[in-house]
Amino acid sequence: MHFGYRSTKAEPLPEAVVELAACAVDSADVVLLCDHITVHDAPGDPRVAEGDSWIGAGSDRDVSDTVAVVLLPDQLRGDLYPPGDPKDDDGYVPPRTPRPGDRLRLG
Repeated sequence: MHFGYRSTKAEPLPEAVVELAACAVDSADVVLLCDHITVHDAPGDPRVAEGDSWIGAGSDRDVSDTVAVVLLPDQLRGDLYPPGDPKDDDGYVPPRTPRPGDRLRLG
């Protein structure tokens, strides 16, 4: 499934890599499929940026009931050993990616 997204930053940020969970949901906000995407942000990038991605490539899941693709933050990485990286033993554990059948609270 192909989808587009738009990001806006309030101020210049250092170079960062943001990992997101992209989830296709039906009209009842039930997850049909989730996948991970990575968004790169550099200091010279425009304040408002648009992008697109694909999820579910090679999946046998039926996503014909999709009404929205929801982007959920997973982890922000800024360098080789970023704050919050679970390998740093700092106690941060990225949230579990929703699974098919999970219901999200979107409203």
